[in-house]
Amino acid sequence: MLDPVQLSQKVLSSLGRVRARTWLILGGAALAVLGLMVWAGIALLSWLWAQAPQLAVTGRQWAGEAMTQVEEVAPGLKNEVVKWLPGAGEVTPERDVSGSDPGPVDRFPGLVRSRFVRDESLIEATYVGRADFDAVLTHYVQGFAGGGFTQEVLAAAAEEERHQFVGASGRFEVRIGRRPGGVVEVGVRQVLQ
Repeated sequence: MLDPVQLSQKVLSSLGRVRARTWLILGGAALAVLGLMVWAGIALLSWLWAQAPQLAVTGRQWAGEAMTQVEEVAPGLKNEVVKWLPGAGEVTPERDVSGSDPGPVDRFPGLVRSRFVRDESLIEATYVGRADFDAVLTHYVQGFAGGGFTQEVLAAAAEEERHQFVGASGRFEVRIGRRPGGVVEVGVRQVLQ
């Protein structure tokens, strides 16, 4: 049996006898294989990138179906989740509280009056319900603009916007905020003169 030193010398002498043309062919083949591997990697990544939106939709559907099945198997699980996750148990009211809707713009469809206040300086109503934030904002901005009111943004952040509308029939402040679970809260305040 040959020792490692003799074996390496024998291999090196054998490699030395290989012609340059053979080395060029082997090098070209290795580069071609490497190029094909890089191309396959890029093609796979671009295909995955194109599939990402559909995978997200499918993932949301699977998650919804899984939650439905879990709720069927363990009906009390929802109550346990509510204890541990803030905002998970928020329930929107099913019917209006007493009071009236201030302002010339009808409330956004589907919202429920959850609070009402009237005193000598203001009338204020708060509405809650599941709705698209941008659609609600557009509803109130266009509604007041259609009534001849001028708009001024008082504050805007990702979670809430406040707008002021001034017209011949008075001054109104509208606050629209996001709540967990796709719930929107709208506050309409009429400042009395």
